[in-house]
Amino acid sequence: MEYPGIVFCGADSKGEGLFGVTDHEFGHTWFPMIVGSNERKYAWMDEGFNTYINSLSAKAFNNGEYFSERSGQRMASFFSKTTPVMTEPDAMAEFDIGILAYYKPGYGLTMLRETVVGQEKMKFAMQEYIKRWAFKHPTPFDFFHTIEDATGEDLGWFWKSWFLETYKIDQGISSVKYANSKVEDGIVIKIENLEQMPMPVEIEIKEKDKPLKRVKLPVEIWQKKGEWTFSYPSTGEIEYVKLNPSEILPDINTKNNIWRPEKKN
Repeated sequence: MEYPGIVFCGADSKGEGLFGVTDHEFGHTWFPMIVGSNERKYAWMDEGFNTYINSLSAKAFNNGEYFSERSGQRMASFFSKTTPVMTEPDAMAEFDIGILAYYKPGYGLTMLRETVVGQEKMKFAMQEYIKRWAFKHPTPFDFFHTIEDATGEDLGWFWKSWFLETYKIDQGISSVKYANSKVEDGIVIKIENLEQMPMPVEIEIKEKDKPLKRVKLPVEIWQKKGEWTFSYPSTGEIEYVKLNPSEILPDINTKNNIWRPEKKN
Protein backbone atom coordinates (compact mmCIF):
# COMPACT_ATOMS: atom_id res chain seq x y z
CA MET A 1 0.00 0.00 0.00
CA GLU A 2 1.25 3.48 -0.87
CA TYR A 3 1.53 6.59 1.28
CA PRO A 4 3.50 9.82 0.75
CA GLY A 5 7.17 8.94 1.08
CA ILE A 6 6.64 5.28 1.94
CA VAL A 7 5.08 2.11 0.55
CA PHE A 8 4.37 -1.26 2.15
CA CYS A 9 4.92 -4.60 0.45
CA GLY A 10 4.26 -8.11 1.71
CA ALA A 11 7.11 -9.39 3.90
CA ASP A 12 6.94 -12.83 2.26
CA SER A 13 7.03 -11.54 -1.34
CA LYS A 14 9.85 -12.89 -3.51
CA GLY A 15 10.82 -13.48 -7.12
CA GLU A 16 8.31 -12.27 -9.69
CA GLY A 17 5.81 -11.31 -7.00
CA LEU A 18 8.34 -9.14 -5.20
CA PHE A 19 9.38 -7.44 -8.42
CA GLY A 20 5.78 -6.85 -9.47
CA VAL A 21 4.63 -5.23 -6.25
CA THR A 22 7.85 -3.20 -5.84
CA ASP A 23 7.70 -2.00 -9.44
CA HIS A 24 4.09 -0.96 -9.03
CA GLU A 25 4.57 0.81 -5.71
CA PHE A 26 7.58 2.73 -7.04
CA GLY A 27 5.21 4.28 -9.55
CA HIS A 28 3.00 5.57 -6.75
CA THR A 29 5.76 7.93 -5.66
CA TRP A 30 4.80 9.79 -8.84
CA PHE A 31 1.09 8.95 -9.14
CA PRO A 32 -0.60 10.28 -7.04
CA MET A 33 2.12 11.57 -4.69
CA ILE A 34 3.96 13.99 -7.00
CA VAL A 35 1.25 14.38 -9.65
CA GLY A 36 -1.56 14.78 -7.14
CA SER A 37 -4.68 13.36 -8.76
CA ASN A 38 -7.69 12.52 -6.61
CA GLU A 39 -7.42 8.75 -6.19
CA ARG A 40 -10.66 8.56 -4.22
CA LYS A 41 -12.58 9.98 -7.16
CA TYR A 42 -10.40 8.95 -10.12
CA ALA A 43 -8.56 5.82 -9.02
CA TRP A 44 -7.54 5.10 -12.63
CA MET A 45 -5.36 8.23 -12.68
CA ASP A 46 -2.88 6.55 -10.36
CA GLU A 47 -3.56 2.80 -10.52
CA GLY A 48 -4.15 2.79 -14.26
CA PHE A 49 -1.10 4.93 -15.01
CA ASN A 50 1.07 2.65 -12.88
CA THR A 51 -0.33 -0.43 -14.60
CA TYR A 52 0.64 1.09 -17.94
CA ILE A 53 4.13 2.05 -16.74
CA ASN A 54 4.63 -1.43 -15.26
CA SER A 55 4.12 -2.96 -18.71
CA LEU A 56 7.11 -0.93 -19.91
CA SER A 57 9.34 -1.27 -16.85
CA ALA A 58 8.89 -5.04 -16.65
CA LYS A 59 10.08 -5.34 -20.23
CA ALA A 60 13.12 -3.16 -19.51
CA PHE A 61 14.14 -4.81 -16.22
CA ASN A 62 16.87 -7.43 -16.47
CA ASN A 63 16.17 -8.18 -20.14
CA GLY A 64 12.51 -8.80 -19.42
CA GLU A 65 13.03 -11.46 -16.75
CA TYR A 66 9.51 -11.01 -15.39
CA PHE A 67 7.84 -9.66 -18.53
CA SER A 68 4.98 -11.47 -20.22
CA GLU A 69 3.24 -10.18 -23.34
CA ARG A 70 -0.41 -9.33 -22.76
CA SER A 71 -3.01 -9.87 -25.44
CA GLY A 72 -5.71 -7.22 -25.57
CA GLN A 73 -7.80 -9.70 -27.53
CA ARG A 74 -7.89 -12.10 -24.59
CA MET A 75 -9.08 -9.29 -22.32
CA ALA A 76 -11.96 -8.26 -24.58
CA SER A 77 -14.70 -9.79 -22.43
CA PHE A 78 -13.32 -8.15 -19.26
CA PHE A 79 -13.03 -4.74 -20.92
CA SER A 80 -16.63 -4.88 -22.16
CA LYS A 81 -18.07 -3.87 -18.80
CA THR A 82 -21.24 -1.83 -18.49
CA THR A 83 -19.61 0.64 -16.08
CA PRO A 84 -17.34 3.37 -17.55
CA VAL A 85 -13.79 3.86 -16.27
CA MET A 86 -14.81 7.35 -15.12
CA THR A 87 -17.24 5.89 -12.59
CA GLU A 88 -16.22 6.78 -9.04
CA PRO A 89 -14.78 3.75 -7.22
CA ASP A 90 -17.46 3.83 -4.50
CA ALA A 91 -20.08 3.31 -7.21
CA MET A 92 -18.27 0.41 -8.91
CA ALA A 93 -19.12 -3.21 -8.27
CA GLU A 94 -16.30 -4.59 -6.11
CA PHE A 95 -15.38 -7.23 -8.69
CA ASP A 96 -14.98 -4.53 -11.37
CA ILE A 97 -12.56 -2.27 -9.49
CA GLY A 98 -9.44 -4.16 -10.61
CA ILE A 99 -10.52 -3.96 -14.23
CA LEU A 100 -11.83 -0.39 -14.27
CA ALA A 101 -9.17 1.22 -12.06
CA TYR A 102 -6.12 -0.79 -13.16
CA TYR A 103 -6.31 -2.91 -16.27
CA LYS A 104 -8.70 -1.11 -18.62
CA PRO A 105 -7.20 2.41 -18.27
CA GLY A 106 -3.67 0.97 -18.26
CA TYR A 107 -4.32 -0.99 -21.42
CA GLY A 108 -6.02 2.03 -22.98
CA LEU A 109 -2.72 3.88 -22.79
CA THR A 110 -0.98 0.84 -24.29
CA MET A 111 -3.36 0.98 -27.26
CA LEU A 112 -2.67 4.69 -27.67
CA ARG A 113 1.06 3.98 -27.65
CA GLU A 114 1.03 0.98 -29.96
CA THR A 115 -1.71 1.79 -32.48
CA VAL A 116 -2.72 5.48 -32.40
CA VAL A 117 0.06 7.98 -31.61
CA GLY A 118 3.17 5.79 -31.60
CA GLN A 119 5.74 4.93 -28.95
CA GLU A 120 7.90 8.07 -29.10
CA LYS A 121 4.98 10.48 -28.99
CA MET A 122 3.37 8.65 -26.09
CA LYS A 123 6.62 8.61 -24.13
CA PHE A 124 7.06 12.34 -24.64
CA ALA A 125 3.41 13.06 -23.78
CA MET A 126 3.52 11.15 -20.48
CA GLN A 127 6.76 12.89 -19.49
CA GLU A 128 5.21 16.22 -20.40
CA TYR A 129 2.16 15.43 -18.28
CA ILE A 130 4.40 14.81 -15.26
CA LYS A 131 6.35 18.03 -15.86
CA ARG A 132 3.25 20.19 -16.21
CA TRP A 133 1.29 18.72 -13.31
CA ALA A 134 3.93 17.87 -10.72
CA PHE A 135 2.87 19.23 -7.29
CA LYS A 136 -0.53 20.18 -8.70
CA HIS A 137 -3.91 18.47 -8.78
CA PRO A 138 -4.95 17.50 -12.32
CA THR A 139 -8.40 16.28 -13.27
CA PRO A 140 -9.01 13.66 -15.98
CA PHE A 141 -9.57 16.42 -18.52
CA ASP A 142 -6.25 18.03 -17.63
CA PHE A 143 -4.66 14.69 -18.49
CA PHE A 144 -6.64 14.34 -21.73
CA HIS A 145 -5.78 17.87 -22.85
CA THR A 146 -2.09 17.48 -22.00
CA ILE A 147 -1.76 14.25 -23.99
CA GLU A 148 -3.52 15.85 -26.96
CA ASP A 149 -1.35 18.96 -26.78
CA ALA A 150 1.89 17.00 -26.46
CA THR A 151 1.10 14.55 -29.27
CA GLY A 152 -0.59 17.07 -31.56
CA GLU A 153 -3.55 14.70 -31.93
CA ASP A 154 -7.30 15.15 -31.49
CA LEU A 155 -8.11 12.16 -29.27
CA GLY A 156 -11.61 13.10 -28.14
CA TRP A 157 -13.03 10.02 -29.86
CA PHE A 158 -10.66 7.79 -27.85
CA TRP A 159 -11.33 9.33 -24.45
CA LYS A 160 -15.07 9.19 -25.05
CA SER A 161 -15.02 5.58 -26.22
CA TRP A 162 -12.66 4.06 -23.66
CA PHE A 163 -12.98 6.22 -20.54
CA LEU A 164 -16.32 8.07 -20.63
CA GLU A 165 -18.44 5.38 -22.29
CA THR A 166 -18.31 1.59 -22.60
CA TYR A 167 -18.01 1.42 -26.38
CA LYS A 168 -16.78 -1.87 -27.80
CA ILE A 169 -14.49 -2.76 -30.71
CA ASP A 170 -15.58 -5.09 -33.50
CA GLN A 171 -13.72 -4.88 -36.78
CA GLY A 172 -14.65 -7.41 -39.45
CA ILE A 173 -13.72 -8.47 -42.96
CA SER A 174 -16.73 -8.09 -45.22
CA SER A 175 -15.24 -9.42 -48.47
CA VAL A 176 -12.02 -10.18 -50.32
CA LYS A 177 -12.04 -10.37 -54.11
CA TYR A 178 -9.45 -10.61 -56.85
CA ALA A 179 -9.36 -7.40 -58.90
CA ASN A 180 -10.76 -7.97 -62.40
CA SER A 181 -11.26 -11.60 -61.30
CA LYS A 182 -7.56 -12.19 -61.96
CA VAL A 183 -5.16 -13.50 -59.31
CA GLU A 184 -2.26 -11.50 -60.69
CA ASP A 185 -4.14 -8.17 -60.53
CA GLY A 186 -4.23 -7.95 -56.74
CA ILE A 187 -7.14 -8.04 -54.30
CA VAL A 188 -9.85 -5.67 -53.14
CA ILE A 189 -10.57 -5.90 -49.40
CA LYS A 190 -13.68 -4.52 -47.74
CA ILE A 191 -13.67 -4.13 -43.95
CA GLU A 192 -16.29 -2.90 -41.48
CA ASN A 193 -16.43 -1.23 -38.08
CA LEU A 194 -19.42 -2.94 -36.48
CA GLU A 195 -19.37 -1.38 -33.01
CA GLN A 196 -19.20 2.18 -31.69
CA MET A 197 -15.47 2.48 -31.01
CA PRO A 198 -13.25 3.28 -34.00
CA MET A 199 -9.61 2.21 -33.97
CA PRO A 200 -6.74 1.94 -36.45
CA VAL A 201 -6.64 -1.29 -38.43
CA GLU A 202 -3.88 -3.87 -38.81
CA ILE A 203 -4.30 -6.52 -41.50
CA GLU A 204 -2.16 -9.57 -42.20
CA ILE A 205 -2.14 -10.92 -45.75
CA LYS A 206 -0.70 -14.31 -46.70
CA GLU A 207 -0.03 -15.14 -50.34
CA LYS A 208 0.82 -18.67 -51.32
CA ASP A 209 4.58 -19.36 -51.20
CA LYS A 210 5.30 -15.77 -50.07
CA PRO A 211 6.14 -14.21 -46.68
CA LEU A 212 3.48 -12.61 -44.53
CA LYS A 213 2.71 -8.96 -45.15
CA ARG A 214 1.00 -6.50 -42.82
CA VAL A 215 -0.91 -3.37 -43.72
CA LYS A 216 -1.83 -0.63 -41.24
CA LEU A 217 -4.67 1.83 -41.77
CA PRO A 218 -5.31 4.94 -39.61
CA VAL A 219 -8.43 5.50 -37.54
CA GLU A 220 -9.49 8.28 -39.92
CA ILE A 221 -10.84 5.69 -42.39
CA TRP A 222 -13.95 5.46 -40.18
CA GLN A 223 -14.70 9.21 -40.14
CA LYS A 224 -17.54 9.13 -42.67
CA LYS A 225 -18.96 5.62 -42.44
CA GLY A 226 -18.41 2.22 -40.93
CA GLU A 227 -16.90 0.51 -43.94
CA TRP A 228 -13.70 0.88 -45.95
CA THR A 229 -12.56 -0.67 -49.21
CA PHE A 230 -8.97 -0.68 -50.41
CA SER A 231 -6.73 -2.47 -52.91
CA TYR A 232 -3.66 -4.57 -52.12
CA PRO A 233 -1.10 -5.30 -54.87
CA SER A 234 -0.82 -9.06 -54.45
CA THR A 235 0.27 -11.19 -57.40
CA GLY A 236 -0.47 -14.71 -56.18
CA GLU A 237 -3.21 -16.79 -54.63
CA ILE A 238 -4.37 -15.59 -51.24
CA GLU A 239 -4.29 -18.13 -48.42
CA TYR A 240 -5.91 -15.86 -45.85
CA VAL A 241 -6.51 -12.28 -44.75
CA LYS A 242 -6.62 -11.59 -41.01
CA LEU A 243 -7.51 -8.58 -38.87
CA ASN A 244 -5.77 -7.73 -35.59
CA PRO A 245 -2.94 -10.29 -36.01
CA SER A 246 -0.94 -8.76 -33.14
CA GLU A 247 -4.02 -9.09 -30.90
CA ILE A 248 -3.52 -5.57 -29.59
CA LEU A 249 -7.16 -4.61 -29.98
CA PRO A 250 -9.72 -6.20 -27.64
CA ASP A 251 -12.07 -7.12 -30.49
CA ILE A 252 -15.27 -8.65 -29.08
CA ASN A 253 -15.94 -10.88 -32.11
CA THR A 254 -13.05 -12.79 -33.65
CA LYS A 255 -15.26 -14.85 -35.96
CA ASN A 256 -15.26 -12.09 -38.60
CA ASN A 257 -11.54 -11.34 -38.28
CA ILE A 258 -10.27 -13.86 -40.82
CA TRP A 259 -11.08 -14.61 -44.45
CA ARG A 260 -10.05 -17.72 -46.34
CA PRO A 261 -10.95 -18.67 -49.92
CA GLU A 262 -13.64 -21.26 -50.38
CA LYS A 263 -12.28 -24.74 -50.83
CA LYS A 264 -12.60 -26.08 -54.34
CA ASN A 265 -14.28 -29.46 -54.83
